[in-house]
Amino acid sequence: MAILPSPSNTTQPEAQGFEANLDDLFLRFAVGPGRSMSINTAPLQAQAVNTNETPEDFQQEFGQIYSRTDFSGGSGLDKAHKRNGTETDFSRFWDSKGVDVFHGDEVTSYNVHLLHTTQDEGINFSGTNNYLAQTTNDDLYVTDQTTIYKSTDNGDTWSAVSTGLTINYNFTGIAAVGNRVFLTTADGTSGSELIEFDGSTWHERATAQSSNAGLTGVWFVKGVLIISGDDGELERVWAISPFGQTWSSSDLVDADALFSFEDTHHISQVTDGGAVILAASTNGDIYSIKEDGGVYSLKGQTSIPFEEVHSIAATEGLVFFGTKEKGRDVGRFYRAELTVADNLYVLANRQLVKEWVIDGVDPTPHFMFVTRDSVYCGIKESASESYLWRYFLPTGGIARDLEMNTAGGYIEGITNVNNKFVIAVAGVDIYRETESYESTGYIITALADFYTSEKKQWVGAKLTTNVVSSGSVKLYTSTLSQDIDNVDAVTWDEQVSINAGTGGEEEVMELVSGRWIGAKIELNTDDTNQSPEMLSFAIRGYQLVNDLVVDMPINISDQIERPFRKALTVQGQGDLVYQALRNKEGKNVQLEIFRPDTLLRGIIENVSSPIDEISQRGSVTTYCLVRFRGSKVIQTATSGVGLGVGVLGVDKLG
Repeated sequence: MAILPSPSNTTQPEAQGFEANLDDLFLRFAVGPGRSMSINTAPLQAQAVNTNETPEDFQQEFGQIYSRTDFSGGSGLDKAHKRNGTETDFSRFWDSKGVDVFHGDEVTSYNVHLLHTTQDEGINFSGTNNYLAQTTNDDLYVTDQTTIYKSTDNGDTWSAVSTGLTINYNFTGIAAVGNRVFLTTADGTSGSELIEFDGSTWHERATAQSSNAGLTGVWFVKGVLIISGDDGELERVWAISPFGQTWSSSDLVDADALFSFEDTHHISQVTDGGAVILAASTNGDIYSIKEDGGVYSLKGQTSIPFEEVHSIAATEGLVFFGTKEKGRDVGRFYRAELTVADNLYVLANRQLVKEWVIDGVDPTPHFMFVTRDSVYCGIKESASESYLWRYFLPTGGIARDLEMNTAGGYIEGITNVNNKFVIAVAGVDIYRETESYESTGYIITALADFYTSEKKQWVGAKLTTNVVSSGSVKLYTSTLSQDIDNVDAVTWDEQVSINAGTGGEEEVMELVSGRWIGAKIELNTDDTNQSPEMLSFAIRGYQLVNDLVVDMPINISDQIERPFRKALTVQGQGDLVYQALRNKEGKNVQLEIFRPDTLLRGIIENVSSPIDEISQRGSVTTYCLVRFRGSKVIQTATSGVGLGVGVLGVDKLG
């Protein structure tokens, strides 16, 4: 009677001529001339997903390419190959410092080069109330406690200005109106004051009524001064035109305020939002102020839940604001749009662009500044480092920009004069952009894995630069995913170094394997009057295949031959085994081959039709060809098995 041989009905299978166990189905091989069994490594297959980002990636060489020729998409991308990636991911990276990734300069094509340095002006602020203003004739003013400093040479030199006034309380804000400046002061026994300098004379213009805590800020937007003040109970906001104004001490009457809110918070920054004036508050609200027939009124209020709004800017129909999470030192940079409904102007389509979480530091974006193509904000990143961060409007990318080294303070003022930035770091100093370049900078790329978790062998890397005449451009790689968070990790291995020329030749990468590959591109210069310029990088690798393909001729004859014993014929035995094999086709199985001792898991890819081979001598052989694909099962030893043989991975002897 035909039965399927299995462990439940067959003992000592090898002694009965069985040579493999396929999911508890014992099999006999039909190995013979022209019917060999083979165990081979599976052939490499072409990647089904196209990971090429640029036309230059298509080549005749073996493997796949991870390359970048554009970095203007900005930072913050951790995985280069994602199913839900955006159309700008090909130009994004993880992090950078000291390099300009958004464009070369005004006269050359795109390249990545070092940023300019900044230098302090030696004012050495005494307080943290350091507010910066630039008049239309490019005079610069900055406040420090009760002192005002002025520069008439684009921020190169600064000197204290004598007002001729008795100012006993700290300045709380400054705004430029043409060639004039207006300043607010904190509480005084006679009330806090609004002060004007018209270019030659200082004037006391208005006194805040019932102002116990003082005026808290002044901004000039859309031809009007927005002034805030704290009367000890409420923070109030006024709108006053500075043109043709006959000033009196009663101009800042509490009843004339546009709106008010609890005085535990304050107005942080005011900007021109296009249709309205937008005023950001640390209470988490953004107020919309609109002029109608010369009368200003509140025309909308947008709440940002669980956030304090510390900065705001608007350009090209977009609104940007920086926040601090209430109760936590988490800074965020948002983008939104101004919409109108029922004559109310509010922000909609809010999107988080960047979040900063730094242990022991409050990285709230303080103050925003807009140029033709970018929005800048200031971020304190440590006790000794503050940076400008740049949002690039053409691509929507954000990246770290100018560094104020040894200056760990909030950035309370940013302006650009003569094509150079001037930055006020609260409690530290004024910093001015120089002509010199940083001595070093880096880009850390996103991790690449070509959409597969298989290990890869990374075999080649190359860099392309403009002619390097000073310093170097270097490419480092790491297969540890956590290294992209640590630029100083010792596991970054140098693969390419260009000290002269333009590069472009692939360098061999030896013994580099892993699922991920991350790159660190480092730019260095020996002459800070010039910077090396990097154009592109590429890393080549291929997938490591661990699968094995086993081709087995399986005996499906009715005649059963056994070692040292007479052959038997069991009618229907071969067909029964064949049908069992066909039922396993395309399914997950475990295959144990007795000699050589091999255990694999995988699938049966194919079971051929029965083949009859008639030999000149002997009986007719009926067999089928079975193809199995899978991987080896690593058997681990167990302890406690007799005589200690468990360390050999063998349960028992005999």
